[in-house]
Amino acid sequence: MAKQKEEQAPQGGSGVDPKIEAVKQLIFGENMQQYDSEFNEIKALIKKTRTDVENEINDTRDALNKLINQTKEGLTNDISDLRSDMNKKVTQLRSDMDDSVADLDEKKVNRKLLGTMLQEMGKQIAE
Repeated sequence: MAKQKEEQAPQGGSGVDPKIEAVKQLIFGENMQQYDSEFNEIKALIKKTRTDVENEINDTRDALNKLINQTKEGLTNDISDLRSDMNKKVTQLRSDMDDSVADLDEKKVNRKLLGTMLQEMGKQIAE
């Protein structure tokens, strides 16, 4: 039984029965070899195209990631600049407001002083 299995097993280690190969060679002859070479060329072309497409996809991904990082960095810098400008303007507004409040205090003092002066002038005119 083991002898029969060994005889039925394909020979040559290629996994193809030599009888089937012989029949194929008789039927198809040179055409089969031509088909095999064309299929191998197509397989190689498909493999090369796949590699090219994968490389292009990777290059595009890298370019997009670089663009995203540049945009992110630019926006971060712009936000920082805006924040700095806003803080400067708020500080300037506070300073202006403090000056205005101080001016109002002076104007109130001047009104009192003016009132006092007017009263004294009135007294002097009455005398």
